[in-house]
Amino acid sequence: MDSPISPPQIDVKEFLRPLLLGLAEEDLDELAQAAVVRSFPVGDTICQEGEPGDAVYFIVQGRVGVFKRLSGESERHLHNLGPGEHFGEMAILQEGTRTATVRVVEPTTVLEIGQEPFLTVLGRSPSLGVRILVRMTARLRDADQRAIAELRQANEELTRALRRLERLDRTKTDFIRVSAHELRTPVAVLLGYAQMMQSNPTIQEHPELRTLVEGMVAGTKRLHRVFNNILDLSRLMTGGLQIGRNPVSISVLLESIQVEFEQALEERNLALELVGLHGLPIYSGDAGLLYKVFYHLVSNAIKYTPDGGRITVTGRTVEAPDLGRCIEVAVEDTGIGIAPQDLDLIFEKFYRSGEVALYSSGITTFKGGGPGLGLAIAQGVVLAHGGRIWAESPGYDEETCPGSKFVVQLPLYYQQP
Repeated sequence: MDSPISPPQIDVKEFLRPLLLGLAEEDLDELAQAAVVRSFPVGDTICQEGEPGDAVYFIVQGRVGVFKRLSGESERHLHNLGPGEHFGEMAILQEGTRTATVRVVEPTTVLEIGQEPFLTVLGRSPSLGVRILVRMTARLRDADQRAIAELRQANEELTRALRRLERLDRTKTDFIRVSAHELRTPVAVLLGYAQMMQSNPTIQEHPELRTLVEGMVAGTKRLHRVFNNILDLSRLMTGGLQIGRNPVSISVLLESIQVEFEQALEERNLALELVGLHGLPIYSGDAGLLYKVFYHLVSNAIKYTPDGGRITVTGRTVEAPDLGRCIEVAVEDTGIGIAPQDLDLIFEKFYRSGEVALYSSGITTFKGGGPGLGLAIAQGVVLAHGGRIWAESPGYDEETCPGSKFVVQLPLYYQQP
């Protein structure tokens, strides 16, 4: 909008002459006759981003800011323009819309020249085209230099922030590891005493005492398992996990896991079937760590499969891209499934998908709560063996139970990098 204030008296032709040096007198006269003097107060918008460009502007006095719209309603200030500078020519030359918003930051007077006379003179005067091109090139160069400086500053700030986060993460990891280690030691002692009490003939003769001690042993075992998981995860986070490679029978590992979960499977009427494992070749890996991988995968399947469901563990050898010949073990269930957006996140430490119980009676309770460490540990161990692990599921639905499948591939001829 035009301001109600009166524009200053200026000689338009003489004002344009040094700005358009080399322009023929008749062309200069034509532009001067077409120019309209306009004044704007602070805050007025002269050009709006996205609107058609139908004029070019030369600043007589004052100052304007050039702004670029970002996401939402926010915008970024690009630069300011002062007396003798022009704007609005790019939209006319491109026959398009304004690429930025020009807003008054000081009371400003401009010369407004319409599209038609400007293009007419431009078509007759190569010198005008060259001068505009030089101005635009200088403006782009300045914009590039500002962008590079801002990018360098942002990069330095991000680097400093990243270093602070890395220090905090190391401190957190050290605290978790030390705390878990310090807590695990007395828990191990408690577990030993509780198991000694459990085997005591006097305790065995009294059903009430036997039930109490069995509860103590089960609870202490669970605590011990949680602390071991935290220690395993802290080793993975700090790169301190040591892989001792020895001949391992995947079939024997999974049969042992089947025996360990036998009571839980029977209580919840779940079927755990092992298929094709005896035909697998002997694998060179860390038996203890690989046991944890498949323990967590089977435990996870039990936890998210309703009573009466089925869990199938299938083994085979495959040729995998980038890994060569592999042992592939798939743990598939008829459980509630996994939402597409959770398929990658479930391997993040402490992440739990869906709504799980905050309190539960054990790791095999349906949708029972837990610290969210098992799959993160499984992924870390598999990666440390040079393999890969991923999850597949049609989706999450507690009514139809579409199920899920976790696939582990372990290369038979892995070479330490």
